[in-house]
Amino acid sequence: MTSYIDSVDIAILRVLLKNARASFREIASEVGIAVGTVQNRVRKMEKMGVLQGFEPIIDYSKLGYDVDAIIALKIKRDKIENIRRMFRETPNVMSMYEVTGDVDVFLRVKFKSSSELAEFLINKLSEEYVKSSVTYTVLRRMSKKDLIR
Repeated sequence: MTSYIDSVDIAILRVLLKNARASFREIASEVGIAVGTVQNRVRKMEKMGVLQGFEPIIDYSKLGYDVDAIIALKIKRDKIENIRRMFRETPNVMSMYEVTGDVDVFLRVKFKSSSELAEFLINKLSEEYVKSSVTYTVLRRMSKKDLIR
């Protein structure tokens, strides 16, 4: 078994991107390989860290989370680790990105109401580590792509 990703692995990933619940038999049929080969390839990609799990795609608006925002933060000198720790376990923070440019961190957050977002901005971003912030409310997601198609 090879330790690199080849065109067969990519074909398996394409099927999983369309349907992460596809059975090995369904994948094998679509890719045109044996079921055992699919099993071995999926296990290999899991061991390599290419496949890191299978997660559901959740429509949070159907759970009442109608406010989606992106917050750009400028962090005070040497306080990035404090920010990592603070937001890593904050429930409404969906993702956190350390970036280059005029700001240091982007947070993607979801809330049930604008008043919850306002409370978050007042309570969390007045911390001693945040120099400044700009909040962008997402009106709609225009696209989402996977690199492997």
